[in-house]
Amino acid sequence: MLFNTALTLEKLLRSKTRTRILWHFLENIEVRSGLRELSRIVKLQVHAVGREIALLKKANLLLEEKTPAKNFYSLNTEHPFFDEIVSLFHKSYGVGGMIMNNKDVFSGTDFLLLTSNFLFKTPKDKYDIDILIVGSPKIDQVSIFLHNIETSLQRELLYTILTPGDFKNRKQKLDPFIWNILEKPSVLLIGKSGELLQGIAS
Repeated sequence: MLFNTALTLEKLLRSKTRTRILWHFLENIEVRSGLRELSRIVKLQVHAVGREIALLKKANLLLEEKTPAKNFYSLNTEHPFFDEIVSLFHKSYGVGGMIMNNKDVFSGTDFLLLTSNFLFKTPKDKYDIDILIVGSPKIDQVSIFLHNIETSLQRELLYTILTPGDFKNRKQKLDPFIWNILEKPSVLLIGKSGELLQGIAS
């Protein structure tokens, strides 16, 4: 059954403005923005954005940096709920939201996750990808779907599809490519985290 993950999140937070502000910072994790800049980005009036910023500051989700010219705001990555917030938003918006709302495209997939490199836009090295897919999906169908997302975002998505057997074998051998992904924060869109980590040698 298809559903709108973004609408679900907006109902949970009870404010579309709040979710737009938080998503802006999650998409641009290192960015700090002023009030009027945020107002232009989320396309809402300054007073509405200011009200939500005050609430997010009170919840310690946003940090404020005061300067003589203006105040800047940034995401508090040390918040105790930070990992959960990252997961909620990436399952609701952007690439993750599109995948969650079109899971039928990935029929036959055991696990699908957005990697740390994708979430936090860190510089890529030879082991880094954006999306890991484990299972037996229809590769042509998946490729077309992800290519359409790349076109809409105007950016390349690096992804790898592994069979369940190959994935299990590489986990057990502590393959650097797999270990580089699994030891870092990620957002699991399809599958169960406990099963994802089974078979990793201690």
